[in-house]
Amino acid sequence: MPLISDNSQNNKLKKFNINIKTKYIVHDKILERNTNNSYNDDIKSGIRCKKEYYIGDRLLKIENQFDSRIEYTFIANEDKEFVCVNCGLHTNLSEFVDGCPYCGTYYNLDYTEKDLGSKYHYDRVLRTNTYRVITGIVDLVFSLLVTYYFIKFTSRTFNVYDISKIFIYGFILSVVLYYFFYLIDGYIVLKPIKLYKDGQKQKQVEFWNRTKIDKKKFFNNLNYEIGRKYFNDIDVIDYDILDYDEFTDSYINNVMYVKVKAYVRVVKFVNGKLKSMYITDTYNMKRMNENVFEMKNGTNFVKCNNCGASVDVVKEKCDYCGTRISPLQEWILDN
Repeated sequence: MPLISDNSQNNKLKKFNINIKTKYIVHDKILERNTNNSYNDDIKSGIRCKKEYYIGDRLLKIENQFDSRIEYTFIANEDKEFVCVNCGLHTNLSEFVDGCPYCGTYYNLDYTEKDLGSKYHYDRVLRTNTYRVITGIVDLVFSLLVTYYFIKFTSRTFNVYDISKIFIYGFILSVVLYYFFYLIDGYIVLKPIKLYKDGQKQKQVEFWNRTKIDKKKFFNNLNYEIGRKYFNDIDVIDYDILDYDEFTDSYINNVMYVKVKAYVRVVKFVNGKLKSMYITDTYNMKRMNENVFEMKNGTNFVKCNNCGASVDVVKEKCDYCGTRISPLQEWILDN
């Protein structure tokens, strides 16, 4: 059972007969979970390492890049006390077999501060369109200069015909050398990017130490809210946060806000094809000091504060009177 925030995702996947098979590394084992529930391992502190997208039995797409700092635990059906990290419900873990009875969360996120490694940043650099364009320009300029000096110093004359040869041979050489420049330029720009990311990592450590925010609760709330945001797009069937670039806190009227800048892969299904888009997105999270629905042990009835009607916790407003529903989590996405 997926997050309630993922209901629209699962409806889309069922409509198009798409199954996402996700592989996790847990110690020395590779475990998997499927969105169609055909096979699901219980996972504790697993790291995503692979996603396979299927229509029926036909493999459409494979993704291998993920943020290894995020660890996933999928709730097992055990007879012990459990607290939902997203909404705070206290109840027996056996009640979570189909997800949290109130917010639908069926896994917990944990975020570590380990280094992603040079290869991760190198692969990220090579993926951007800006890098491809810059590499092409550098490659073309270099090829034209090499061709110019070669023709100038090997030809007895230098006329209009020779100039045309420079452009023709330079273009051909640039095509031949493009892949070479594509790889070499990546290593050249990798060092300053790695230094920048090391500095960002240190800032993140200082941010969590200074703000004293419950990191686990924050990331679970953030994931819940991001899911609601992306799956509202009719074409989006999946997404992954690949890197958290920046965390910035501020206060407005004694209310704490945290701006999160992240590098995201959004997967869309359009005209029968899957397309991955890589974007940098920003999320403004607001800390709810008041009006948070507090879950208690036992049965909880979530009702509208204004008219008393039973409410759908996924929706932002009461269906009957339009009053904003009190959130279940401490942090919400501020639009």
